Amino acid sequence: MTIHTSSAVPALPAVACAPWCVDGTGHTDAHYPEDQVCRSETVEVELSRPPLIEVGDDSWRRDSVHLYLLRHPGASSPTIEMYRGELGESVSLALDEAEALSSALLAAVRSARG
Repeated sequence: MTIHTSSAVPALPAVACAPWCVDGTGHTDAHYPEDQVCRSETVEVELSRPPLIEVGDDSWRRDSVHLYLLRHPGASSPTIEMYRGELGESVSLALDEAEALSSALLAAVRSARG
């Protein structure tokens, strides 16, 4: 008796990607439906204040904050994911929260600049 097993995972049907999704093909290469996540390009904001961070032997650079849009399968709205540095702690913001944070940051900048 011969038993044949296949390690090939069947292709998933395409999902409708968000207009900003870097995949843009419906994530048919994902192995599981929960992996069919839309993600935007990452935006990096370099921080100008010290301290510098070590990135290799005698190699230093400025720290940075990164952010990108993320939409999980079945979600009605994306979130904005932010993290600091390469492996920094991340924060996930709903769109309304990101907008409130943006307003608060702009108000602080305007106040500081007088």
